[in-house]
Amino acid sequence: MNSTPGVHVSEGLAALDAEPTRLVETLDRIFTRWAERAGAAALTVPPLLPVADLAGLDVYQNFPQLALVAAPLTVSDAGAERIEREASSGHFSTTTLRRAGLALPSSACYGVYLHHRNREVSERGELVTVLGQCFRNEDHFDGLRRLKAFRMREIVALGTPEQVSAHLERSARFLGTLANEIGLPLERRAASDPFYDRAGDRATFQQVVPVKHEYVYKGMAIASVNTHFTFFGERCSIALPGGGGASTSCVGFGLERWLHALANHFDGDWQLAQGAVERAEKSLL
Repeated sequence: MNSTPGVHVSEGLAALDAEPTRLVETLDRIFTRWAERAGAAALTVPPLLPVADLAGLDVYQNFPQLALVAAPLTVSDAGAERIEREASSGHFSTTTLRRAGLALPSSACYGVYLHHRNREVSERGELVTVLGQCFRNEDHFDGLRRLKAFRMREIVALGTPEQVSAHLERSARFLGTLANEIGLPLERRAASDPFYDRAGDRATFQQVVPVKHEYVYKGMAIASVNTHFTFFGERCSIALPGGGGASTSCVGFGLERWLHALANHFDGDWQLAQGAVERAEKSLL
């Protein structure tokens, strides 16, 4: 049972009252303005992506258990009455659904790489930001800590190894400073990277050189910085001006998890949390 005031969660789906909504908007404004000051261009990517495109990024090889897909109804075959009965029961039968060709993506950055497919990045590289609605078929749900649908603000760099490494360094400094300004205790931890194969040379390499670091509040990751080397550049044919696949890196902020961390840290007092975040915003920006 979720006990955070102003937060209503059922079956992994969250609704927020006015105070937490205001706070999450303030947080996203901080993330977005920081990204813009770093030179990021704001993008809008589709909320649904073709399953074939995600298969090309090893999504279903690495994390099939998280996958959620969308399928249209066979209205002409099943008929409206049958569809209404099945909907009232809480699920549709397989014969009522057509083939699922679209996916509800589990990460916001997939749309960015697909958006840049078959393109060449500029000499100075590309830095973009997106706010994505993400979906994950978790084995269990837990308030704002683990949701079926949640929002992710991501800032993605595409370019040379030096350009994408610089993005990670800026992101790490920003996260540390923001947490300190708010007074939110975060621990930086090396973690596994879901974009890489679980076996083979990539997996062996990441055991030696961590490719993902999480920023953790009481055991819960609320942000991460990730490097993918040329994985997405090669898979999506994103090229450097001089040839070869572009490298990529990203920083992601889980908005609902930030809300949970702030609610916990400030004992459910949204006004205290709002004041701390607004003071941090003034100090940072």
